[in-house]
Amino acid sequence: MTAVRSGPEPAAPLPRTGRHARRETGAPSGPLVPLRTVVRTPVPDPMASVGLAPGRLVIDSSYSRLCPHLGARRVAVSVDGLPWRFAWGRTPIDLPASRHLVEIEVEQGRAGRRAWGHVADAVPVAAGNTVEVFYRAPALPRLAGSLGPSRQRTAGFALCAALLALAGVAVLAGLGLLVLALVALAG
Repeated sequence: MTAVRSGPEPAAPLPRTGRHARRETGAPSGPLVPLRTVVRTPVPDPMASVGLAPGRLVIDSSYSRLCPHLGARRVAVSVDGLPWRFAWGRTPIDLPASRHLVEIEVEQGRAGRRAWGHVADAVPVAAGNTVEVFYRAPALPRLAGSLGPSRQRTAGFALCAALLALAGVAVLAGLGLLVLALVALAG
């Protein structure tokens, strides 16, 4: 004796696509595109129409050892209004030969907060040449960063070191008072 099954037949498995299926019907939420299909469109080279070789801008970004928390953040760079995010260190950017407005700052963790170490400067880049600029983040917030053709000094370094030393003295004085209070209570 064979069992008779009633109800709809199970649907054939759907092909794997890059889209999620709707829960109710199991139908894909968009057009079916196989996962491994790659559509390549040629990107026109802006330098080909001008006939100039691109120049290269190399940004060397760094921060002070007094601010180790900056190492977890990224550097926000804007060249002529086009934004990028980079890790600390040397970053090359190919650009057309011209004078470019370069803005650099350290990204903040929360939206709405003022940027740390914002600086802006015009940097000339010649065709076929490499221009290197150095960015140094300040030691304290609300100070401007440093940007120039050679290694830069840390803005606010002396004040930051003095504040850290003062905080260390305050902590040691507080511990000393705590020890004296404990000795007085025990004696």
